[in-house]
Amino acid sequence: MRPVLVIEHTEGDGPGHFGEWLTARGRPMTLVRVHAGDAVPASIDGHAGLCVLGGPMSVNDGHLAHIRTEHALVRDALDRGVPSIGHCLGGQLIAKVLGARIGESPAPEIGWHAIEVAGTPAARRWFGDARAPVVMQWHYEAFALPEGATPLAGNASCPWQAFEWAGIHLGMQFHPEADRTKVEFWLAKDRQEALASGHRPTVQSPARIAEGIDAHVAAMRTLAHRLYDVWGAALGD
Repeated sequence: MRPVLVIEHTEGDGPGHFGEWLTARGRPMTLVRVHAGDAVPASIDGHAGLCVLGGPMSVNDGHLAHIRTEHALVRDALDRGVPSIGHCLGGQLIAKVLGARIGESPAPEIGWHAIEVAGTPAARRWFGDARAPVVMQWHYEAFALPEGATPLAGNASCPWQAFEWAGIHLGMQFHPEADRTKVEFWLAKDRQEALASGHRPTVQSPARIAEGIDAHVAAMRTLAHRLYDVWGAALGD
């Protein structure tokens, strides 16, 4: 099978549950580690799908060469009908390429937050029976809904949490890929960031996030694999 191209922006922010899902299905992965100096290709040639992970930069950071190249890469994948999936920054990038505005989120979200799944056939196809799953969030910016996209989920803090494009592309504001190792790494690396923002009601303390790992990671893994199964059905050989 052809590999899936995965873009990793920062150390410790790897594919997590998504990588686990690929391995379980025997699907190879081409991992581009931007933080290690890997060059981002401008073409999706040779790959069955595209996965863009999160990162602390903004999709509006046009001064960053890799962001400019990622715009071209996502555009190439969308134009050629190669299934693309975006997590947080990745979801914002897909939305941006589709013409949507990316800006400050109505409220930043850090920690475990519920999203509300739309009661539509499209949302049920992606999310199954989940109606208000609790997922990992870590973002200050958010995407508007691209014109022609199908909304799948949202919440009061961020009205657009997931959307579908052309039936095969998925943009998400949250982090279903975040496994225990990843969340623990974030807490160690970004503890001061969470503490500094903790006066906001949508930003949880590091202690509360740590306590939520046991309560939420297993269910989020199940949700992630459901989302990836639906997305992966369009990958082909």
